Amino acid sequence: MQILYPPRPEQAQTGVVLLVVLLLTHILLLFSDAILRIIGRQGAAILVRVMGIILCSLAVEIVLTTLGVASWAPVSR
Repeated sequence: MQILYPPRPEQAQTGVVLLVVLLLTHILLLFSDAILRIIGRQGAAILVRVMGIILCSLAVEIVLTTLGVASWAPVSR
């Protein structure tokens, strides 16, 4: 027999945040042509490079945290 636990408030909050992000992404994709016209091709190229730098820094942080090399990683004793 499987025991079913009632959903916790954190699960509901996670679901709400997920739906908000999904809605925001949908709205931004709907207006992507207008946004591209406003920022132009050069602005889009700059935005792509900035997002690449952010993605790269997140990847480095994840790798360093996993390896335990980073100073912000919790010290295991």
